[in-house]
Amino acid sequence: MGRVSSNTVGLNRFGGGVVGLLFAVQAYRRLWYGGIGYYNAYWIEIVASGWMVLVMSGSAFDVGLVGFSRTLPMLVLGLAFGAVSDRMRRTTMLLIVQCAGVVIAATLSTLFILDRANLLALCIASGLLGCGWASDYSTRRALISEMNAQELTGNAMSLEAMSQQGCKIVATIVAGALLAAGGAPLAYGVLAVVYAYGVFAVIRLRRVFDEAAIERSGSVPLLRLIGEGFSTVVRIPLIQGVLLVTVVMNLLTFPYQQLIPVIAKQILDIGPQRMGILAGADGIGAIVVAGTLVFRARLALAGRFFLGGAMTTSAVVILLGLSRVFPLSLCLQILAGGCAGAFASMQPVLIINNVEPRLRARALGVLAMAIGCTPLGILLSGTLSSTIGARATLAGTGALAFVLLVLIAVSNRALIRVKVAQAAARTSSARHQP
Repeated sequence: MGRVSSNTVGLNRFGGGVVGLLFAVQAYRRLWYGGIGYYNAYWIEIVASGWMVLVMSGSAFDVGLVGFSRTLPMLVLGLAFGAVSDRMRRTTMLLIVQCAGVVIAATLSTLFILDRANLLALCIASGLLGCGWASDYSTRRALISEMNAQELTGNAMSLEAMSQQGCKIVATIVAGALLAAGGAPLAYGVLAVVYAYGVFAVIRLRRVFDEAAIERSGSVPLLRLIGEGFSTVVRIPLIQGVLLVTVVMNLLTFPYQQLIPVIAKQILDIGPQRMGILAGADGIGAIVVAGTLVFRARLALAGRFFLGGAMTTSAVVILLGLSRVFPLSLCLQILAGGCAGAFASMQPVLIINNVEPRLRARALGVLAMAIGCTPLGILLSGTLSSTIGARATLAGTGALAFVLLVLIAVSNRALIRVKVAQAAARTSSARHQP
């Protein structure tokens, strides 16, 4: 399988240091290159769909409805996709996701060319792409943990978060430029091309990654896998804390990202190009923080990075709701991205390193369900934005999230006190069962 640890590869190979250790695994390099394409596609679709819905209907609620459709599969099907990933070849799951993306993006481009696109079509397309995201989330991260040694998991997940946010900077700016230059047909046409690159990348990965050596649960009934994964994961105190914090963040804090077109158009009075810059600015902060954690990630402090990033992001969203000036909003977006980068980098690490390897995809599926609370938050923020305005919505939901996070931190000290590195060592010797 080609797994490499810090004890088996010299630090000077492939550029040296932690990144050199990670990239020494050929399969991981190819997975990472494919992820770059997929994350670009993910952000292009979010910006393009949000802007086009706002142009067609002028309704913040409709923008939220499309976002709801995109993220609902995480809530409803996250654990199920994780269980399916434990039954079949993971690279096959990734390939299906990329192929579906090509078809959906090409279809949307054609509908806009023919002037047949409508809100229903965008909701359906976003929902299907959301199924792909829910599948990819648990599958890709489980693959990362299988390709790298356990002591490098935090570094690898930080690199993944940095890559995702780096793609956001580029993709959101590109999406805004494509919308300004050729409208929806061009934006979705390019999206189809990006997904096609993903198909090619996964095919190359399959040539070098031997999944036959990895034990799968193909003979175990799917419902049993789902039940076992959920019941095991939710009994672990530290993971309980991770899930609660994740629910709060995705219900009250992160939905602000879906309101970026509304903020741009109704509060800051800017066009699609600067809207694209604003939407991707948080990626700058995320790259800085996640990039730092790539080299300095300490598993024993993962809970503090995770919780601190969540609380600070919520506080910054309050300030973003009060800003009426584009440069200030841009700076706040960068700061929010940095805090969210710490949160996102350590989120899967806390899950992966506190469950048995055979349960990782399903545990990540449970995490995906917690992340899946986002559609409810999007509907809430969209409804509130339509009634009390975007400024009051951001300030109110950010403040409520901060208070809830303080209460979680006080009532669940596992996030702060548990030595994750020690927990990781214990789980590495856990018994592997089919």
